[in-house]
Amino acid sequence: MASIPETCEPVNARALFETQLNEAVQNLCQTIGARLTAVLVAIVSHMVGRGHYVRRIKVSKRLRREGKCCRCGSTRSRRFSRNGFRRRDPLITIWGEVPFALPRVRCKCGGSVKIDFGGLIRAHQRIGDDVDAQIQHLGGIAVSLRQMSEWFGHLRIGPLALRTLTQRLHLLTDLDPNREAEDVPPVLQVDAVWVTLLRANGRVQRDRKGRKRPVKGRFKLPIMIAMGVWPDSERREILLWRMGENEGAEEWVKFLEILEDQGIRGENGLKLIIHDGGKGLCSALQTVWFDAEQQRCLFHKLRNIAKAIHLPDGLTRKQRTRRRKKIMKDFKQIWEARRYETALRRYLKVTRLYRVTQPEAVATLRRDFRATVTYYALEKQFPSWERKYLRTTSHLERFNRNIRHRTRPANAYHSDPGLTAMMAQVVRKFHDAQRQQ
Repeated sequence: MASIPETCEPVNARALFETQLNEAVQNLCQTIGARLTAVLVAIVSHMVGRGHYVRRIKVSKRLRREGKCCRCGSTRSRRFSRNGFRRRDPLITIWGEVPFALPRVRCKCGGSVKIDFGGLIRAHQRIGDDVDAQIQHLGGIAVSLRQMSEWFGHLRIGPLALRTLTQRLHLLTDLDPNREAEDVPPVLQVDAVWVTLLRANGRVQRDRKGRKRPVKGRFKLPIMIAMGVWPDSERREILLWRMGENEGAEEWVKFLEILEDQGIRGENGLKLIIHDGGKGLCSALQTVWFDAEQQRCLFHKLRNIAKAIHLPDGLTRKQRTRRRKKIMKDFKQIWEARRYETALRRYLKVTRLYRVTQPEAVATLRRDFRATVTYYALEKQFPSWERKYLRTTSHLERFNRNIRHRTRPANAYHSDPGLTAMMAQVVRKFHDAQRQQ
């Protein structure tokens, strides 16, 4: 219990409470450290196969456990013996710095033994998993590095350096964008989202101390993304993402070849590829053949038609909006038909109706129109599949919205690893949300 000195001065209750709280936290960290050391010692006892002061001759020669000698490569527990403790820096946790001792083991040949502690303590680990989880959470809600440092400064661990926070965030790149697909989705949606990245532009200038520093410029780069969709189970998953230099055919070929290497092909279950009809992507799909039908995204098609509509001058803003909506209603009705034959009749009707007054819109409609009605054949083959999974990239666009929510406040990313870490965060958050549904 805290004692209050018998003086005439006023009592500072806050300072008294903080003193007692600091002592309690220090005692807690000491207790956690002692428990952690005890667990590590128990793991070593299990590995060597005997307790303290027990001769190794009583251990079976065939006993092999988690340890391995770094010199001779032996894994026999009978050859191992305890070798004291190794001095380690305290482990930084949310509670504070936890001191602990790491037990050492040596082999009969004189080499040190590498011990697998099951992920409890890793080599050169200085920051605990709970702090890593907080850093990743703050990064997931778009908190800046300086705000993170200030937030940790209010805790008992003190402020963390910006470089340390950056390194911990970059651990998210373990979410490999080139991972193997578990199974092949029937529907594949492909698109790209553009971001701004700072890179060296080839120029060099001197700073205040006279050192030569590369000058960075703003570069617009696409992030190519592929989403797999399973219409029967409404499952969605990001299969691959990759940063490119542009949306040319060569970049798309590199991206699509990775998907093909993952086994995503028509012979393995792929039925449909939905895309926005970009020239580079269309050319790449002719080079990398997936043996699957292609569907032109209706959302992008209708947007291009709306841009091609020409309205006479002299109309007010309200009149222009009404006229545009009326024309677009006729175009939209083409794809609202339940049957393919009805869609073709409406297509011919709209073409005859607007080929004189709206020639550019009709030309946009006729361009790759066959690719916009592929979903009718899929509906006949798979009646249980809903249209919303077969004719637009809307689900992928919603995912891209999460990326823009992160990139627009940042304005520009200063490094490729920072952008990669952000993408890994967004992908992992998306997958976690999908599993909870």
